[in-house]
Amino acid sequence: MSTSKNRRQILWQKFSKSPKNWLALCGATFFGSGLLPKAPGTWGTLAAIPLWYLTHDLPFFQRFSILLTLCIWGVWSSRVFDQVNETQDNQNIVMDEVTGVGITAWTAGAHPLNYLVAFIVFRAFDIAKPFPVKAVDRWSHRSGNRWSAAFGVMADDWVAGIQGLGVLVILQYWGFLPK
Repeated sequence: MSTSKNRRQILWQKFSKSPKNWLALCGATFFGSGLLPKAPGTWGTLAAIPLWYLTHDLPFFQRFSILLTLCIWGVWSSRVFDQVNETQDNQNIVMDEVTGVGITAWTAGAHPLNYLVAFIVFRAFDIAKPFPVKAVDRWSHRSGNRWSAAFGVMADDWVAGIQGLGVLVILQYWGFLPK
């Protein structure tokens, strides 16, 4: 697998005539939020907060279906985006942050403070990569298979999202955040 040292590389000429590549670009970068110049993961996480806030009142199955659809789209678009750009775990890919913070914010409800805390806690776990987040991240970088690498790009953020959700639930249980 040919990969570039520039993890933010985008080979725009490869997108010009391919709807599939454009769909991957939209998914991987969450409609361009990952293309912002500094801290793409933070921008992707921030761009996701309104989505999760607007869907908090939906029934469980509908919310879960949205999350699952974004997870599947994220794995597919990460694979295609990295392949097109000749990269591995391109830093412009932020759909992993979108789904990860969605997991963390699962119990946030309608309280803006909960979303602020979800944002901060998720980013802390995503950046610090405590066990097992780091183990999943390392596994994704060692994989020679594009599908398992794309799954790994997403999966470390899902684990960080679960850890963040645990913190949010504990803070809500003990009354530090509204339920």
